[in-house]
Amino acid sequence: MDDLILRAEPRTVLGKQVKRLRREGRTPGVVYGPVVPEAVAVAVDTREFVKFFQTNGHSTLFTLQWDGGRQPVFIREVQVDPVRHTPVHIDFFAPNLRKELTATVPVVLHDPSPDAVGVLTTVRTEVDVRGLPTDIPHQIDASISRLVQVGDALYVSDLTMPTGVELVTAGEEMLAHLVAERAEEELLEETVAASEAAGDEPAADMVPETQNATGDGSGDEGS
Repeated sequence: MDDLILRAEPRTVLGKQVKRLRREGRTPGVVYGPVVPEAVAVAVDTREFVKFFQTNGHSTLFTLQWDGGRQPVFIREVQVDPVRHTPVHIDFFAPNLRKELTATVPVVLHDPSPDAVGVLTTVRTEVDVRGLPTDIPHQIDASISRLVQVGDALYVSDLTMPTGVELVTAGEEMLAHLVAERAEEELLEETVAASEAAGDEPAADMVPETQNATGDGSGDEGS
């Protein structure tokens, strides 16, 4: 966190007037939390934020810095335009660094075995953990090198937590497993058929979907 900084600027434009900010390439946001007496309205460069968020996600503690202030924060929530898929409002959550919290952290799989038989199917990509804000990891890395035969699986209980961090997600929850190729094909066909029946069309979001990772409460769009 010491070297990870996102720059912002104080914001006096509120309500419907924030549309002008977005046209100028800036995204409105708010800083709030138990260590912030009053919510602070800010704005960030949209392009810079998108790049930052795609790299660091919502489980990375960093310093948000603006003229007259700076605060360690998490990206609590990003509201996204449903058509353009660009951010329209950001909640920055400022935690009490001395108090534990629960956060949702991505799990990244590594080291697939060259001898693996079947197709690797991912069941869940994130887990909930608890710890001090400064101990919450950016991501949790997991080796799948021991998944070799169809039926082999990786569970939440197989993950190794950093010092000071404990799992909240149940250990028996499955993260990934190997399935027979035919079973994977049938599952894919069923998924496609269901999607077509529902009339769904996939969209490539500019901003990743976010979850409420830390604390409670959120800022309203345009606030």
